[in-house]
Amino acid sequence: MRTKGATSILIAVLTLAATLIPRSAHASPIVFQDRVVFAQALDSDPSVVTTVEGWDTYPAGTIFADGSTVNGITYNVSSSGDALVGSGGISLSPPNNLFMPNCPTPPTCSFRPLVDTFTFEFPQPIRAFGLTFSSTFAINNGDYLLTTDRGDVIPSYFDPLFPGFSLGQFAGFISDEPFNSVTVSSTANALYGMDDLVFARSVPEPSSLVLLSFGLFGLGVHTGTRQLRADTRRHK
Repeated sequence: MRTKGATSILIAVLTLAATLIPRSAHASPIVFQDRVVFAQALDSDPSVVTTVEGWDTYPAGTIFADGSTVNGITYNVSSSGDALVGSGGISLSPPNNLFMPNCPTPPTCSFRPLVDTFTFEFPQPIRAFGLTFSSTFAINNGDYLLTTDRGDVIPSYFDPLFPGFSLGQFAGFISDEPFNSVTVSSTANALYGMDDLVFARSVPEPSSLVLLSFGLFGLGVHTGTRQLRADTRRHK
């Protein structure tokens, strides 16, 4: 009976929270054509925590086995290969890029165009994702695509910011709802590597924390009252 009372209070609190949190239909993601503007948008948003993975803290030659999770990212290659950290390509943040090793010259391997897809999975949902592509020949918007597990498709844009080179593509977006994976594919017949993966998670909103606090406070009051009644009965 006592457990039933505590459960009723918890259900009531959760119901109140559900009615107070605004709900809206899924809108199209905000797509960015420039990695600098994308970074500025994330920096100015206090509701997200941003992580940048440039693979520069790992020695060149490090392999992330297919399906492995490192630094909050799970790596999945469509073909028979793994993710390879390499220093043989042009890098936005030297020295390393991300490649794959199942090709004739492993130290400088690239993802094969029109063949390989690469999926980044996130055990904790994220709300923003950005990625830079290094390729000498991919100069048209949409040469690379990002597809989320929600079905959103985001094209890349020519954004030549690599030091000393007039090349590079960027794809980045912010979503109004969390997602858990992004699959990278290419539409251009050009080998490529990847650099500076940026992703952002939501931080708990103050209103949510307040509602949770009220719920815990209610359970505490209920438990304390029940204990007081029990003590009173023992002393009678």
